[in-house]
Amino acid sequence: MLDAPTERPPQYSAVGQASDTTSIADRDSPEGVERALSSFRRALKRKRLRFSSVREAIARAALAYDGHFEVNDLMRVLTNANIKDAHLATVYRTLPLLVEAGLIQHALLSSGERRFYERSFERPHHDHLICVDCHKVVEFEFEAFEVLQRDIATRHKFELLDHVHELLGRCDSCTAAKRDT
Repeated sequence: MLDAPTERPPQYSAVGQASDTTSIADRDSPEGVERALSSFRRALKRKRLRFSSVREAIARAALAYDGHFEVNDLMRVLTNANIKDAHLATVYRTLPLLVEAGLIQHALLSSGERRFYERSFERPHHDHLICVDCHKVVEFEFEAFEVLQRDIATRHKFELLDHVHELLGRCDSCTAAKRDT
């Protein structure tokens, strides 16, 4: 079994909250992981693709990762777990399947060329505050945003499928450092 890495890139921190229906403990339990893998199996079956041991290892690593991750972060976890057939190309091909199955989602879209992911299975929707100086990331939930965007979509006759809110600014530490210089 894969263990979640003990470190994440130092510039990223996350403050997550569990939903009322699925707590973090439930989501990370063996049963929660099995529900996610079952969902992945169904998504692969619909596409007539095989659920291989390598795809399972990649899915488990992505589900266990604490916070936002890039492909290289996932590769490091797989390499440390001695998953021999998890080549970079295999991971790159598997990530879109995990996104489509609803296990992970793209995150930190404003990071430019870098591509980040995070777990989304049985996790409430949340948004991000991102410091433009140190790149600290704070996750937050704010129901008023959810209500407002549904209202705006309805008013303009849109069927809302998804959204991403990334609020860019300066954290208190960077603001204080700028003030001191």
